[in-house]
This record gives sequence, structure tokens and C-alpha cells, in this order.
Amino acid sequence: MMDTREKLISSAKKLFSQKGYYETKVSDIVADAGLSQGTFYLYFRSKEDIFKELVRIMSEKVLNLLEEYARKDDDVEKIIKDATLEFFRIMYEEKPIAYIFLFQLVATNEEFREMYFEKNKKVRKLLRVIAEKGIRSGKFAYKNAENIVNILMGYVRIVYLDYLLKGNMPLEEILSMVEEGIDVILKGVKA
Repeated sequence: MMDTREKLISSAKKLFSQKGYYETKVSDIVADAGLSQGTFYLYFRSKEDIFKELVRIMSEKVLNLLEEYARKDDDVEKIIKDATLEFFRIMYEEKPIAYIFLFQLVATNEEFREMYFEKNKKVRKLLRVIAEKGIRSGKFAYKNAENIVNILMGYVRIVYLDYLLKGNMPLEEILSMVEEGIDVILKGVKA
């Protein structure tokens, strides 16, 4: 059974996904959760605060995923491909929250912008660990880990923004495209 905080988070995610950030009110969230407005303020200071929690949860999923893959000793190409595909699966589930975060809030709110850059910094660090494994193992002939990270992140960002967030392409088609794109990138850096 969900505790009160989880009920609020679940209702907020549902309503933000349906109505958007600006059209969702704290009163809507508590009504959906079957709670009083005063209860909301025991857990969150504002609508912005609960949305930050949704972004934190989403980011934590991605960072935990990358940390797990950065620790693996598998073939580095498999690590990169599997991590990227899993990232897209997670973000497909989180699509409405990610859309609001990136297209409505990052551009207009300094605190959300800082969250975005901080998350990117952590993602870059973990991807660099993975790229350096490929260099050390001799799997990658190209030796600039920073550029490998830039190329991977650039490709993922384009597909993520244009096909996942802005488009209506089914997940399986996105995953197929991503798998092919990662194969092309890895061919370019392999020994």
C-alpha cells in the first residue's frame, strides 16, 4: 500500500503528464490523491518542489543505470549498447515528465537549469568511465574518451529530443534505430 508521500508523487506525476506543469495545481494533486491540501504541505513546499522530486526520481533511475553499467566488466561495446537501450526504455516511461522538464522548465527556471547541468555532468563522468574501459582494453583505437562521450551523448540527445520526446514513434522502432546508430558510432572508434 502506498504511503501518503508516494500517493502525492503518483498523483502529481499522473496530473503533470495529463495536464502539463502550468495547468496542474496543488489542489488538483491532493484531490486526485484523496488527501487534504494541508497534508501536501507536510511533504512539499510547492508544486515546483514536488516536480523537482519527480525529476530527481527520474534522474536517479538514469544515474543508477549508468553506475551499474560503469561497474560491469562485460565487453565495452555491449555495455554501451545495453546501457543506451535501457536509458531509452526508462525515458520512454518518463516521457511526459522529461518533456515538461526540458521544454517548459529548463529554459525558464534557473534552478531547473542547474539540475539539468548537474545531471549531465554526472552522466558524462559515468560515460567517460565506460569509454576509458574501451580505450584501456584496446577495443577502441580512438583514444580521446572525452570525444567518444561527446559523440555518444550528441547522438542520444538528438534521438531522445526529436524522436522520443517530440515524436510519436513506438518504443521498439526507437530502440531499433538507436541500436543501429550505436553500432555505427562504435565502428568509428573501434580498433
